[in-house]
Amino acid sequence: MGGALLFCACERESSAGLIKLESSDSANHYSIRPTVQFIDSSFMRAKLTAAWARMYDRARRKNLGGGLNVEFYSRPHGLLASVLTADSAVIEDDTKNMTARGNVVVTSKRTLTTVKTSVLVWDHAKGVLRSDAFVEISSPTEILQGYGFESDPNLQHYTIYKVTGQTLLVGGVPLTSATTSVSTATVAPPNTTTKSPSPSPPQR
Repeated sequence: MGGALLFCACERESSAGLIKLESSDSANHYSIRPTVQFIDSSFMRAKLTAAWARMYDRARRKNLGGGLNVEFYSRPHGLLASVLTADSAVIEDDTKNMTARGNVVVTSKRTLTTVKTSVLVWDHAKGVLRSDAFVEISSPTEILQGYGFESDPNLQHYTIYKVTGQTLLVGGVPLTSATTSVSTATVAPPNTTTKSPSPSPPQR
């Protein structure tokens, strides 16, 4: 599946626009308030904005920092799927993969689900979010904690590969510890939890 990155420099960044740097051991270009679009077959899958960006031509990567915001969009209508915020990120030019680091939070208003972690990878080819670090997932029905995570951008179908804790919620209120411990033991016996939406009841 093909893909492309569209890098845009903000009009207000500076009179010099995109600055060329000459030092061989530094970035080749520097930009203020850039926008990066992740495009696949004319469909914009994600849009990133950051405080600054450094482009390394030889290493074929972009370093972005100063706080960043990423909007993910779902097919086929381009609706907003989720929003990611983080301290910094690195984008690999060849794969278009992005690794976000530092206070990473992904929120989906459509599923009312939030993911918090320290490192999160956007796999552009597969169209998934994944992490090997500790994650906490909060939804209207539960709070899950563990290591190793993969999800679609909607945060609708997600998997934690090593569950370390679970709190079940009823109306946003945690159940008793005794009930929670029993439920945890039955939900994830192989230390893997996969979350998908429940099927709709049959229509009468």
